[in-house]
Amino acid sequence: MTPRSLFFLILLTLFSCEKDDICLEGTPATPRMIVLFKDYENPQNKKGVTKLLIRGLGLADSLTTFSGDSIAIPLRNNYEFTQYEFTLSTSSPTLSDSLQINHRQFDTYINRACGYKSTFIFENPFYYELTQSEGWIKNIEKISDTLSDEKKSHLAIYH
Repeated sequence: MTPRSLFFLILLTLFSCEKDDICLEGTPATPRMIVLFKDYENPQNKKGVTKLLIRGLGLADSLTTFSGDSIAIPLRNNYEFTQYEFTLSTSSPTLSDSLQINHRQFDTYINRACGYKSTFIFENPFYYELTQSEGWIKNIEKISDTLSDEKKSHLAIYH
């Protein structure tokens, strides 16, 4: 093969890509649920958590230890609910609460490279507390009915 033929072959390959063959950065993807941690005594104030372990029940991987006043966590897009265990490792004894978030899912086709984007609608009741013992979570508030982006908070946990 001559260098000229090789050049034209490479050129042809580069220009044969469709725009659907590449998922561009900034293309909307399935959003995660934004959870705020707030002060139970002063509900208007954020109250961060320290060394909170968040583990997805029934999920292959767990989230690691987290510290802060808000976090983005994914919802399961193959079930009508997602279960998480929230464990405060700084308390003695260790306190855990397990929650089930109930949701419906609607998928929107983006393109061949990006696939689908899911939008979640929280059901009523939107959560169910799986632990029956005294935990560290005092109240849970749904801030938004629809989870379609990560620009605003969706859930508040008061502790």
